Amino acid sequence: MRTTGKQCGLAATGVYQPSLRSPWLAASDAFVIIAPEWHGQVPAGLKNFFLIAGKNEVGHKPALIVTVSSAYPVAKLRMSSYKNNRICYIPEQVIIRNVESVLNTNPEDNSPDADSYFRERILWSLQVLRAYAEALKPVRESGITSNDSFGFGM
Repeated sequence: MRTTGKQCGLAATGVYQPSLRSPWLAASDAFVIIAPEWHGQVPAGLKNFFLIAGKNEVGHKPALIVTVSSAYPVAKLRMSSYKNNRICYIPEQVIIRNVESVLNTNPEDNSPDADSYFRERILWSLQVLRAYAEALKPVRESGITSNDSFGFGM
């Protein structure tokens, strides 16, 4: 969804304003989470996003994790970012190593074998994500996932 260049919520004001972000998230059927490695960790801003995003916005919706550099962000996201908001990470992920030599607009800047592999892997992973999105939508629409008695997974 295009945003016309306006910053939203926390970035613009320093105060979380759910009305500015929630409609975009709530209207989505799936997510692609892109996480660079930051000293072996997920960047703090992304961790904060998962504390802010609620189950009504991202809950029971599939997400594909894409990381740059290593698998550490994949493990960190799978371990700790889903509990309260109930985002559903699909079993696939994309880990882009040597990022400077792949996915560049100028083909001469790319390692041909690696670039071809990552383009194919990304396309396939997105197809898997789409299948999960189509499969989970009826689950959310059924209402079975709405239960305030168990708001935080306990």
